[in-house]
Amino acid sequence: MLEGMATGAGNVVGFRFDGEMTAGDYDGTLIPALEEAERSHTVLRILFHIVNFHGWKPHGYWERLKDWSGMEKVDRIAIVGGEKWEEWMNHLPGLFTGFTGIDVRYFTEGHLDAAIGWLREPIPAEPEMR
Repeated sequence: MLEGMATGAGNVVGFRFDGEMTAGDYDGTLIPALEEAERSHTVLRILFHIVNFHGWKPHGYWERLKDWSGMEKVDRIAIVGGEKWEEWMNHLPGLFTGFTGIDVRYFTEGHLDAAIGWLREPIPAEPEMR
């Protein structure tokens, strides 16, 4: 199940992920929330708080997210999870590859505030061209 969660910043879109993502989660929660944020922000950042992680299917809706047209606006993704999540990441280190140009960082369960703080950091100004 996937549900939206508050992050305190309009360009940071947060989600609590519990179990397996369904078509309803993807089409009814994830993409609509990202599209709404995309309409009013030039840069997006995404938080995934993963709880009760039992396993991962490497394809499906996660692969579809990589192909979402708005991913070009995403510059950071924070993933927060517990011990089981960390164990799986050791087996699937390339799970978040394919997000070209996106800074993806992992935080342990007790560091949700640190993850949100990192996502809320100011967006660096573009250097002026001369």
